[in-house]
Amino acid sequence: MRNQAGKTRLGSYRGFTIIELMVVLVILSIIVAISVPAFQSMLYSSKRTFAVNSLKNATLLAHDLALRGIEGEDGAVVFLFDEGGQVTIVPAVRVGTLVEPFSPLATNTGALLERDIFVPIATGETIQLPKNWSVRGYATPGMMIDYLSDGREITKWYTSPMYGQMNANSPAKEDRNWVFPESGFYAKDSQSFGAAPGGGIGSFGNSDPTGRQSFMVRFDSKTGALSRDTNAALFIDPRPSRERPFGDRPTLDDRWKRVDLADDTRQWAVRMLKAPNFGGSGQWDQGDTAQRVGYIGNASNDTVLVKPVTRLALYDEQALARGIGARGLNRSTNTIYKPYDQSNPGSQIEIDDALFATFNDEQVRVDINRWVDGDTTLDGNFNEDDEPESRIFTIQPYSGELQEVLR
Repeated sequence: MRNQAGKTRLGSYRGFTIIELMVVLVILSIIVAISVPAFQSMLYSSKRTFAVNSLKNATLLAHDLALRGIEGEDGAVVFLFDEGGQVTIVPAVRVGTLVEPFSPLATNTGALLERDIFVPIATGETIQLPKNWSVRGYATPGMMIDYLSDGREITKWYTSPMYGQMNANSPAKEDRNWVFPESGFYAKDSQSFGAAPGGGIGSFGNSDPTGRQSFMVRFDSKTGALSRDTNAALFIDPRPSRERPFGDRPTLDDRWKRVDLADDTRQWAVRMLKAPNFGGSGQWDQGDTAQRVGYIGNASNDTVLVKPVTRLALYDEQALARGIGARGLNRSTNTIYKPYDQSNPGSQIEIDDALFATFNDEQVRVDINRWVDGDTTLDGNFNEDDEPESRIFTIQPYSGELQEVLR
């Protein structure tokens, strides 16, 4: 009986029916359908909050650097982006001024540009935004045009086709623009624009653009006031390459010229600015000018041409791509930009036209400006149909704090 009873008891246990399993699976599916979007939303909100706090901390840090600096050592934060990477915010200080001829081989002393030189702070402290989160700086109308000391117009800040290249009469140059940190699109194995990989300084001419442009937030030393200077400056950002002039074993006379071999970027920049000559002749000549500009000037790939801005926009790069009609982001750059053609040192920075059903540089520029402003319908008007996805901040002139512009 016990055996029979045991069999009866064992036989009373049975597995789940197919219907019961299906019910369980449906319940689990519902739970996942509810929880995954909620989790994704929470994660997105967390990244957005982190990005906002990072931006706020960055401007406060620049303000603090200016207050602690001696006379002339303005504090700043520079915004950088490398292909396929993330936006990095680098604290920097001013170390001097480079008087740069419009053309390094020209003898016309009236055609000069003064570029303040900024270097990263010695501690190497940087701030990085979460992946896909980006910052754009607001270039006011006409800010893309500079003037030589003889009064002539010059355009070397943001020279990609979208911004009219170097045409001072382009509508893009006269207009306002929300600009992206185009600091990572350049020939990384070339010392300067037009130079062969690993070669010397390269050839110069009046049409030489810089391969790297971006923006910064700058504060005046001692007072800590937000700088109203709109002149372009140069930020030293050594390129990640071993392809350098003089090869792997430069002589003592040439070693000091290489920023990648310098123990201290600040000391290197100061020496580069003050060196009496490069050829050892004891007299300054055109060749010295060309070399100096090639290492620390506008054409050098170890520098980024930056201008101060007083307004910043924080946004999701994927949201911007959707908003302006792109199919998505370029997989290599993680932006709407094409990868830079490293095989051609004279390449240009370009938007990836393959992302758009129809493409026009000018229209993309206008659409970006409208979308960042909050005109997400891109109709040229801000109304109740728009749902702004970017966050715009102004910088308080004496505290360095960010204040959001509510729309």
